[in-house]
Amino acid sequence: MNLNKALIFSFFLLCLLALVTVINISKFEKDSQEHYDNDILLANIHCVPEIVRSYEKIKDIYCSRNVLFFRYAKNICTICNDVFLTEILSLQEEIGKEHVLIFSAYPDDRSSRIQLINELAKYNYKNIPVDSLLIPTYKGEQRSYFAYVNNKGELEMVFIPDRSNVHYVREYFLEVKRLLQMAN
Repeated sequence: MNLNKALIFSFFLLCLLALVTVINISKFEKDSQEHYDNDILLANIHCVPEIVRSYEKIKDIYCSRNVLFFRYAKNICTICNDVFLTEILSLQEEIGKEHVLIFSAYPDDRSSRIQLINELAKYNYKNIPVDSLLIPTYKGEQRSYFAYVNNKGELEMVFIPDRSNVHYVREYFLEVKRLLQMAN
């Protein structure tokens, strides 16, 4: 009889320990996501003023109206850029190629031009040097970004994405689609 009580008590303690562990893991995951979300927010707050100032210098030369542009450089995470370009392609099929522009920052040499033609054939793109249109740095890393240019030629929304949270990119694209619908 004492053996049965000991087994039941041990089983109860084991279940209680498992429950506490699951609760702690869930709290850790939630806290980690909140920290990560805050980091994305800080990157956006830190970099947006620089991006806007940089865009003002080139807006009459390079940009259309009612267009989403994506700015990235060759040396920024290739996997990240590929993820974002794939998402852009899906958006482009919905809103039209004329509303999407890719601003790459590759060296101005033959090899890079060939690479751009091969990689960006499905997009409207322009290769713009970094000294003409900023690629912001946050925590020591260059960051690609999206920006929406309204019908007045002004930046209306700037967003610095992260490939591990693509759902934020999709939410941003929903807002871009809404703005395009309002503009038309």
